[in-house]
Amino acid sequence: MSQVQQLYQLQQIDTEIQEKKHRLGEVLRAQKETAVLLAARKRLETAVADLQSWQKQRQDLDLERQTLKNKIKSAEQRLYSGKVKNPKELADLQSSIESMGRQRSALEDEILEAMIMIEDAETEKGAAEQSLQMLQADWEQSQAALKIEQNELALRVHALMGQRKTRLGTITSQSLTEYDALRKKKHGLAVVKIKNNTCTGCQLNVSAQKEKEAREGKKVYCASCGRILAI
Repeated sequence: MSQVQQLYQLQQIDTEIQEKKHRLGEVLRAQKETAVLLAARKRLETAVADLQSWQKQRQDLDLERQTLKNKIKSAEQRLYSGKVKNPKELADLQSSIESMGRQRSALEDEILEAMIMIEDAETEKGAAEQSLQMLQADWEQSQAALKIEQNELALRVHALMGQRKTRLGTITSQSLTEYDALRKKKHGLAVVKIKNNTCTGCQLNVSAQKEKEAREGKKVYCASCGRILAI
């Protein structure tokens, strides 16, 4: 087998290695959580935080109402105990009870609002949980397929690297140096086939003389793109 044919086979191996590594990178990136999944997780976190905030507010309001209720009860007991004789003190006590009653009424309105918000927050939390579970299940299913593909790609790259090592043993150092230089200049494609009198690297015509020399195993180059031509 001529050096050109050896180089062409090396090119085939290198091209597949490049393709498989590129796909492997895509597969690895695809295993990160998607923007949709991250948004769903954030939605649930926000819903949980909102629910906890309203529950805490409800607890604080209940405690405040209970404290106020106790104060009203104590004030009423004093008012009706008969122990307070001073008319002004009695009037102040009655006024204080009425003021605390208004405060309790306002607190009960706030508690009712908090109860409504808690119900809404619980509904949102449930919807967020359901959405996340569905998206998580779909994502995990896709991950299983990606894991399999990742393993297959890694095995294939490993096998190709072994083939490449074997192929390098058949190529002269001079040819390999030229091949590596051309690959860097030609976007990874140093050796290409002639097909239908056309260079498959640049898709331009190859002269009959160059094609003849290539068939003879000689190292010839495309006049247009400069790549090594193989049959």
